[in-house]
Amino acid sequence: MSSPLSLHVTNGPVSVGCINLVGVSSSSALLLGDTESITLYSYFDTPPESVIVSPLAPLPLPEEEEGENES
Repeated sequence: MSSPLSLHVTNGPVSVGCINLVGVSSSSALLLGDTESITLYSYFDTPPESVIVSPLAPLPLPEEEEGENES
């Protein structure tokens, strides 16, 4: 049988000098200290010309099979 977990927390001031952040995925967040509110910021590491802002993404036309549209 395992022993019960004992946890003691003492809140105090937090001082962070420098953080070297390699990356945060789209569903992750980095929080330091107590958080009363969170503001959402979104960044794209994709060039602006590659970003499609519309309800539908353009799809290529289907290739015609042999024998179709022969005149």
